[in-house]
Amino acid sequence: MKKIVFFFSILLFMGTLALNAQTRVITGKVTSAEDSEPIPGVSISVLGTTLGTVSNIDGEFSLQVPEDAQTLVFSFVGMTRKEVAVEGRSVINVQLESEMIGVEEVMVVAYGTTSREAKTGSVTQVTAEQIADVPVSSFDKVLSGKLAGVTVTATSGQPGAASQIRIRGTSSINAGNEPLYVIDGVPAMALPGDSDRDGSQDYFFTNTMNALSTLNPNDIESVTVLKDAAAASIYGSRAANGVILVTTKSGQAGKTKFSVRAKYGISQLANDNNYGTMSPKQLLTYFRDGVRNAGDDPDNPANANDSKYYPMELLSRPLTNWMDAFTRLGQTQEYELSANGGSEKTKYFTSGSYHSSEGVFHGISFEKMQFRTNVDHAINDKLTIGTRVNAAYTESNDVSMQSLYFANPLFAGMLILPWTPLYDENGKYNLNIPENAYTNPRATAAYDDQWEKQYRFLGTGFLEWEPVKGLKIKTTNSADLTSAEGRRYWSEDGAYEPAPEDVALQTTTSLYRQLTTSNTVNYSNVFDDVHNLRVLAGQEATVYDFWYYYTWAPGVDPDMPYLNTATSDDDDADYDNTSWTLLSYFGILDYNYNGKYYLQASFRADGSSRFGADTKWGNFYSVGASWNIHEESFMDNLTWIDLLKLRASYGINGNNEIGDYDQFGVYGSRQYNGVSGLGPDNLANPKLSWELNTSYNIGLDFNIFRRLSGNIDVYKRVTSDMLLDKPLSRTTGFTSITTNIGELSNRGIELQLEGNILSGPVKWDLSFNIARNISEVTDLAGNDQIESDYSSRLFYVVGERLFTYYLYDYEGVDPVDGNALWRTEDGQLTSDYGKARRYFAGSPEPDWYGGLSSMVTWKGLALNVAVEYKIGNEVLIEENRYLTSDGYNWDSNQVSTALNYWTTMGEVADNPKPIFNNSTNSSGFRNTRWMQRGDYLRLKDVTLSYTIPQKYTDKLNLGAVKVYGSGYNVYTFHDVDYWDPERGVDGMGFGIYPMTKTFVFGLDVMF
Repeated sequence: MKKIVFFFSILLFMGTLALNAQTRVITGKVTSAEDSEPIPGVSISVLGTTLGTVSNIDGEFSLQVPEDAQTLVFSFVGMTRKEVAVEGRSVINVQLESEMIGVEEVMVVAYGTTSREAKTGSVTQVTAEQIADVPVSSFDKVLSGKLAGVTVTATSGQPGAASQIRIRGTSSINAGNEPLYVIDGVPAMALPGDSDRDGSQDYFFTNTMNALSTLNPNDIESVTVLKDAAAASIYGSRAANGVILVTTKSGQAGKTKFSVRAKYGISQLANDNNYGTMSPKQLLTYFRDGVRNAGDDPDNPANANDSKYYPMELLSRPLTNWMDAFTRLGQTQEYELSANGGSEKTKYFTSGSYHSSEGVFHGISFEKMQFRTNVDHAINDKLTIGTRVNAAYTESNDVSMQSLYFANPLFAGMLILPWTPLYDENGKYNLNIPENAYTNPRATAAYDDQWEKQYRFLGTGFLEWEPVKGLKIKTTNSADLTSAEGRRYWSEDGAYEPAPEDVALQTTTSLYRQLTTSNTVNYSNVFDDVHNLRVLAGQEATVYDFWYYYTWAPGVDPDMPYLNTATSDDDDADYDNTSWTLLSYFGILDYNYNGKYYLQASFRADGSSRFGADTKWGNFYSVGASWNIHEESFMDNLTWIDLLKLRASYGINGNNEIGDYDQFGVYGSRQYNGVSGLGPDNLANPKLSWELNTSYNIGLDFNIFRRLSGNIDVYKRVTSDMLLDKPLSRTTGFTSITTNIGELSNRGIELQLEGNILSGPVKWDLSFNIARNISEVTDLAGNDQIESDYSSRLFYVVGERLFTYYLYDYEGVDPVDGNALWRTEDGQLTSDYGKARRYFAGSPEPDWYGGLSSMVTWKGLALNVAVEYKIGNEVLIEENRYLTSDGYNWDSNQVSTALNYWTTMGEVADNPKPIFNNSTNSSGFRNTRWMQRGDYLRLKDVTLSYTIPQKYTDKLNLGAVKVYGSGYNVYTFHDVDYWDPERGVDGMGFGIYPMTKTFVFGLDVMF
């Protein structure tokens, strides 16, 4: 609990004892059960009398009581009342616990704060306690399963990798879908790769590129998610996908307190379905059957040149488990020192941290060094200044993942044959691996460079002036700067027979800059004790610039692998520079009558450089209202209802997350007959304008018995004037033009519950959330369907969900001959793949999703468990077409689930019979054989901690001391035939770094 510094006058005795009664003095200290911090201002009284006192600034008290006093009562606003038996003691120390639910809970919202009673929008919050101790490098992963209507989908399990966050579904096809992140009141810069739908990187080699990883999760005080228009539309053009407000910790007046944190852990590849390759004996049997099914003899040495010779003798050779060779136990370590303190005028919080994660694949690691300082200073009673500075350095070492590339250790480890040796006769890594294009990922990890280094600075300063009571004028200015460099080097030691051009170097240098100024005038007052008014007007401006340099140099000197040692005429270089600006004016009106009826309205005008001269300005607005039913007189007798609020809102947001120059007819560089020149890249569209997002929301908040609270929301949001690429006739010289066409909708329902199941010595708090979101494409400008621009498996189809698989209809195995069966357009079964129908088979979007969190505490022990789930989505595991190939992908290993293949007439089997060099297309792309139900229930994180009693730590002049063990991605229940069921928003991750399990032990010390 945050220490609240204030003084209470010592209460006078309000009654007297009999003159000749004997008395004695009881002393003690009152602290918080959450963090062992002293609590000033606690009322301590003798039960049944008017005798009492309050605790001082250090939580200490002294009370003269009668000799026959039996019980002391301890009470404080926001804490659970506690009665303690005296039992003849003269010293009584007490720990108070927070009330499970406080209707006056304060949460950060857009350009201010509000209480639970006052909010009109759909707002949810995660606190620092829910973020701490979870072993992740980026706080976005902690949000998974904790907030109704918010999905956090992993595209990679690589250390430091970004997640895809969707608030109430996906709202756009071509424009951005990630929420806006506002850190300490300032919109943060999104970097390439943060929101790519397929998880790929535009400018960097590594698969991480997660701007959020530069924040220390332990520096965060709270994370607030604004979901509906009433809560988010004040951010206008950037709020179409919701807003995530991140508030970092501020200093507290008082003696400086230090906190030291250290943790160490290990991680391993998650594999709760026992997914893996065949054993050598199983694989050899598979190959021998495949050769026989092709009408040949696997024991005939004459077939050696045709890769059809598979004698049993292969099992007597040295065998290699390639997945074991490519994987390891990853290691995580983290160290942090923070300080918090100050005076009534100057308060500060500062921290420094170091984080290192070693991946479960060789050659992959993530390292971060971070520093933060937050300072607030009251110059006088009317003028306050403050700064928020975060600086970080990250380094990501990588190997080729995110694709079915031969250097991908995951893919290669599943394909390389077990009788292929890891090392050659010289003890070096074996490169004579024809089944994997003569590539050994262990050699790649050892000899090739692939890394990215990132330097990020986010600095914010504010000045607030209150010339008269109720009127505050504030200016906030920030600089968000990122410098990054990357290197990829192909060494001759990693190539089987390297040609000079195979020894190559590729480098990038990038610089991002975003400058923002935000200036507001805020007036609030109460009139006639019942009319509460707040008016805010503001102006904001943002400028963003990006510079990028790229070089490619084949034939560099292996002894000096740098650009200046290349001699080839094939050297290449590229340069890119882009920028955009946004100018905004906005206002908020908040009114409530006597705490019963609330009204909020907001308006924002945004001007974006990304649109044409006549369309660059967009107007966005919202209106929200709420009714505190529990404040009505007819509710007076319903004392068990603490809060009952009805909310409704309507509003319009915008989306301008497209290319910076799509409105112009831009030119690009060309070469023709060795001569450089310029050619048109796209057609101009001066009418290009905002994609609009209209949102409707009705919600009910409740709090009953001081134990159970929750909210129910029903919403619909419609995306119109979508920024889509409209197809053009090729006679124009272009294939498409970006324009405003099409419409889609998302509608859904959300339920979030929080309850105190047990209180007393054992306390049990439980929270649960569930949400359902249904998307539907309602208009594609006259087209029935549009193929996705990044896959021929997903289509956008009018009347269907946004993401819809368009696949060939696989119907299983013919029990007569063991061939694959397909459904034709007229409903018949056929073994001819060319006659198979193609249809809209399913969607990667879940029908239901949510999570459950449980916290049980007893004395100093605490057990925190979090679970997340998704139900009703499909995933596409097309890697398995190579790993369950029925003989098509010949001479490479296969997964163990391919063992259930047809062998005899009449047999019912999961897989067709293997045939040497199978040409039946039974393992072809884009068919429902690779589509699987993606439901899962994941034990996301488990933390067991113990806080050492204060009576022991006081002897060492320490504050709270906590030791804990924590597990992340502990176990996942699922039926997906792959390492893990998470595949990204589109359900199609291809050769991705799977999720990992992490187990950490940590120590926190305050002094």
